[in-house]
Amino acid sequence: MAKIAEAEMERARIIIRRLMWMLNEESGGMGWGVGEGYAEALFHSEKLKKEYLQVYLSYLWPEGNYLEFPPAQRGLAWGIGRLAQIYEEEVIKLSGHEYLFLHLSSEDPTVSFLSLWSLTQFKSLRTSLKKEDYSKPLERLKHLDWKVLLFDGEIIKTYTPQDLENLLFN
Repeated sequence: MAKIAEAEMERARIIIRRLMWMLNEESGGMGWGVGEGYAEALFHSEKLKKEYLQVYLSYLWPEGNYLEFPPAQRGLAWGIGRLAQIYEEEVIKLSGHEYLFLHLSSEDPTVSFLSLWSLTQFKSLRTSLKKEDYSKPLERLKHLDWKVLLFDGEIIKTYTPQDLENLLFN
């Protein structure tokens, strides 16, 4: 996408609008991987990030373009963390981290897990983290023995609740 955006920005916009349409599609289909792909497009293209970061974050904001279907929220929760790896200040300025906090108590353990993982990607927030803010979701995930296979920006790895706890507090 970054190469497309550099060569022909309007073509990249068309692709992003298609991804947005797929996220909002209501015929019963599910755009598996759309949230992740959308985030990666923004991650690798400063131009696309400038135009679409706020829209991307709005899909997890209850007052915005909120996606209510938990499987659709998974990729978006992961994507906010991925974007925080490179655009942390901007994601914080647009309240992306706050939207993740709202999803720590999701009925879907994977949404909760990915929201926690994404919060670990905000380096500037680590000093202000309080264990009590994360203890309930972490304990729930430990009790469920929940694990998630994810791309962390470098490798594909299976993460456990203990891994998340280590990332949050070490």
